[in-house]
Amino acid sequence: MAVNWKFCTLTTVINGRELKYDMETGEIWSFHLRSNKWKVKSIWTHHGYLKIRIGNKGYSHHRVIYKFYNPGWNIDDYSKDNSIDHISGHTDENQIGNLRNVNHQKNHFNETKAKGYRWCERLNKWHAYITLNSKQIHLGYFVVEADARNAYLEAKKIYHII
Repeated sequence: MAVNWKFCTLTTVINGRELKYDMETGEIWSFHLRSNKWKVKSIWTHHGYLKIRIGNKGYSHHRVIYKFYNPGWNIDDYSKDNSIDHISGHTDENQIGNLRNVNHQKNHFNETKAKGYRWCERLNKWHAYITLNSKQIHLGYFVVEADARNAYLEAKKIYHII
């Protein structure tokens, strides 16, 4: 089967394999030596993230998409200074406009499930806190859970600036 590539195709090499990305359909293609054909790469979900296998290695789909648009970026560098963040906080939205390269800490600033408070049995109050540079900042104790949450949300505006 011959594949007719549209003008909006990007290419990259990951794990020694040439890949093509159709910007219109979102499909990722890989050339298979055994069949001598281009085939669409399969994608699966793992812990809320889309994954893709390239050769003998699995990659997060959002990292692969980012690599297509940023060919000089090192996809295999998993250091704390090389995270790919979903700006919207939704891990299944892998369009390039929703992805950015940030450090590990900034990657967690827009986490949608972050709570920033917990029940303190010793005081019978809600303890609000925020984490910055691996250190917890105490925001106060509150009788009402909503007040603890609001304290956390206000602190995010100050401390979690991207």
